[in-house]
Amino acid sequence: YPLRRQRQMCIRDRMRMAEYKQIHKVEVEKKPFKLTKKMIALLVIAIVLVVGVITAYIVTADKDGYTSSVKDGSTEVISGDVSVTKKGLYEYLLDNYGANEVLNEAYNKITAKEITDQDAIDAKVKEQKNRYAEYSGSFETYAKNQGYSDAKAFEKEVVVPEAKSELLEEKYLDTKFNDVCKKYNVSYLKIVEYSKESDALKALKTVTSADAMTALMNANSSSSTDLGFVCSKSATTTVDKKIIKALSKFTSLKTDGVYKEAVKLSTGKYAVVYAYNTDKSAQKNDIVENLLNLGDVKTDIESYYLKKYKFTVEDKKVKKQIKKISSKYID
Repeated sequence: YPLRRQRQMCIRDRMRMAEYKQIHKVEVEKKPFKLTKKMIALLVIAIVLVVGVITAYIVTADKDGYTSSVKDGSTEVISGDVSVTKKGLYEYLLDNYGANEVLNEAYNKITAKEITDQDAIDAKVKEQKNRYAEYSGSFETYAKNQGYSDAKAFEKEVVVPEAKSELLEEKYLDTKFNDVCKKYNVSYLKIVEYSKESDALKALKTVTSADAMTALMNANSSSSTDLGFVCSKSATTTVDKKIIKALSKFTSLKTDGVYKEAVKLSTGKYAVVYAYNTDKSAQKNDIVENLLNLGDVKTDIESYYLKKYKFTVEDKKVKKQIKKISSKYID
């Protein structure tokens, strides 16, 4: 999952701790160890901002399990049918939330440095709050459903970081637009499918203009598709994998027109492929919007900034967990 999804998973920490106690039939002492999201983050990592805008995330050494430890680890924080020590709780938190917390804390530091336009942040936060309100009737209700009794706390801990993250994604795609179009082979395509290659080649010769392609599609409406926006990260459930594989050939077209060859599809059929909107700059807003809907693209953006700020984790176990989320996040 991209980090935004990871963050949404993390906001249920308190609810999951309640489930943990219930499953293990744990009786809590009269003065139980009070767990907060802030404490989870502090337990998991020690953040060191290195001179020269390099951000490093380092944990202290220990001999077994995680290479970090918690003070007074043998002290019981939960007692009853099952006893839980500080060390046990700490490692439980690391197992379940460690990698997510490290990534979220790191990325929050990065977005705070990269995104500083408060007006833009406020506008995006308002947009996000309205979006959440649509899900549950009100923003306050949505926050409550996520385990927060205080909507302002939910806004600060979740909505604002999400808003900054989205603004950073938009910033990246805006400043690196041409490179991104090349990297993901962004195209706009229309296709007409034929059972025989000879029929596809014959039809291909008739497509001498946009109007001619429209006429061909109208004459073969049952086997014609306007695929619209397509890129190398498009789902193969909606776009034939052979079309995606051949995208670099279509993006090489400098002007709108039909590709010179019939393309064999994974179904065994052959397609006449017409590329349009080849002036990518004229479609910038639409392209950016489409790319922002792709999880793989979000992951690539997050990976870019994590590496830009030299994100490192010296705990092998946490590092391994992060690699399971995405091998792109850390070397």
